[in-house]
Amino acid sequence: MDSKRGNDQDYSTITTVLIFLLTFLLVYINTRRQKRVPPGPALFPIVGNLPSLVSSDTLGRLNELRKLYGDVFGLYAGRQLLVFLNGYDIIHDALIKKGSQFMERAKPSFDKEQVVHTKGLIFAEGTKWKEGRSFTLAALQDLCYRDKGFIDHLVNVEITGLKEAILKFEHPFDIERYLNSSITNVVFQVVYGHRFDLNDEGLYWLQKTIRTNSEEYMKREVILNCLPFLQQVPGDILGIQNSRDTFSKIMEFLTKYIETLKRKTSHVNCTYVESYLDRIAANKSNGVESTFDEDDMKIAAYHLIVAGSETTASTVRWILLHLIRNPHIQDKMYAEMTKVLGKEPPSVADRKRLPYVQAVVLEGLRISHVAPLAMPHTVHQDTLFRGYIIPEQCTVIPVLSSVLKDPYVWEDPEEFKPERFLNADGSDVIIPEQFIPFSLGPRSCLGETLARIEIFLFTAGLVQNLRFLPEYDGMLPDKNGVLATTLNARTFKMRVVER
Repeated sequence: MDSKRGNDQDYSTITTVLIFLLTFLLVYINTRRQKRVPPGPALFPIVGNLPSLVSSDTLGRLNELRKLYGDVFGLYAGRQLLVFLNGYDIIHDALIKKGSQFMERAKPSFDKEQVVHTKGLIFAEGTKWKEGRSFTLAALQDLCYRDKGFIDHLVNVEITGLKEAILKFEHPFDIERYLNSSITNVVFQVVYGHRFDLNDEGLYWLQKTIRTNSEEYMKREVILNCLPFLQQVPGDILGIQNSRDTFSKIMEFLTKYIETLKRKTSHVNCTYVESYLDRIAANKSNGVESTFDEDDMKIAAYHLIVAGSETTASTVRWILLHLIRNPHIQDKMYAEMTKVLGKEPPSVADRKRLPYVQAVVLEGLRISHVAPLAMPHTVHQDTLFRGYIIPEQCTVIPVLSSVLKDPYVWEDPEEFKPERFLNADGSDVIIPEQFIPFSLGPRSCLGETLARIEIFLFTAGLVQNLRFLPEYDGMLPDKNGVLATTLNARTFKMRVVER
């Protein structure tokens, strides 16, 4: 009996030891960093380094990690390695000097075959990406500059409508929805040739749905990096099918405006979609093999709306926030416009004639940096960079805010100082090479040309017509932002006075 009890105890001890060793092995495998990858904090089982990012100030936390581990450091979101690039020299090295190696986009962890992730402008690769980007850059340049006054007219109409809408408020109000709608209208007319009323519910639904889908996409990525098996669980617990259905509704909404353009009898191309349809027809009639097709066009047009609406509106809103905090800057802008333009509305051609206004816009792009983290890149094979191995298909994130807020480049980087972009006598604009709000390299922002024009015209036009005041005297809006898919200003209200 004692012998049997002893054997049972031995088996129990062996089992316990084996379970312990297996658990230790699993934890070790899941908490060790790959050899020679960029340094970072110790890993936790399953979640990797996510606890290291828990903070109400994500950008501040990334800056702390940079101080600990250097300009190139790595964090694991579950099993996925995220490599963060900091500082102008590092980012320039990766995206310009080694641009061909870092040119690919990091793919989502789910549903990689879904059309939105293989077509259009954001995730496309190879010939499709090169042809699509080249065409889009040329088309936007043509649309913005071909007809003198075309963009000026679009923005002036929106400024007038926006002014009329907000002057109706008798009490302090939040300009966000109206500003978003006005700026989306400009992009929408460039792409689809249609303008919405500022209170149009369809436009509001589109803006809200795109924002919600983007936020859900980011959350889903984090979950799947930690618990990839959830994608195989029956049911739609991650909301993937719901996102597909929502995307289908968005495309159905946008396709109506494409069909309207197809029925247009004029042969003058005034929109991106018309230019794209012409390219498809020309390639077909000439027997040219091409990656251009209508499905790709629909996604490309959608990407332009996504990239060119909320980020531009958010930047202008940030600038208004800083102008409320610095009324003397508003006064100086208005004085310059009055002297140079009189009562004439500002135009694209006036940027050189209004150096101070242009400097305000540049400072707004720098200090607000609505996209502090550039769109994720990746490498198609293990790549040696700055002494580290950047593993194939890991996620590479250039931290643009590390350049735009670098105290070695910008004196008092947290202060709104337009003068930093002017020469000694204020007669000309000077832009340092470290000014990279639209990122760098082959994958830099496609809509930069249109965005710069819009931000300048909206900022100048609004200040020329209105004086912006805080909600209550002495109650200044918070200059600290909230990071979601972009860095947004916290909700604030304002008063306006017609000039």
